[in-house]
Amino acid sequence: MDCRTAMDLFIPENSVDSIVTDPPYGLGFMGKAWDHGVPGVEFWQAAYRVLKPGGHLLVFSGSRTYHRMVCAIEDAGFEIRDQI
Repeated sequence: MDCRTAMDLFIPENSVDSIVTDPPYGLGFMGKAWDHGVPGVEFWQAAYRVLKPGGHLLVFSGSRTYHRMVCAIEDAGFEIRDQI
């Protein structure tokens, strides 16, 4: 099942301690449709909804599209702390 659907159907609000994810980087990897763009604000809002207050989100991203990913995450309500 797609994690976006699972978050909406099965995961209550404020119930997850942390989220670690490696979403599509938006680099067009091998011409695959699933890598045509980075997840938008709506995706990260769904993650924010299920995360407990004070929980952490760790997201992997491509260096060329990091800025698009982090802007969407911040626009969803997360506070950006650092990047590795």
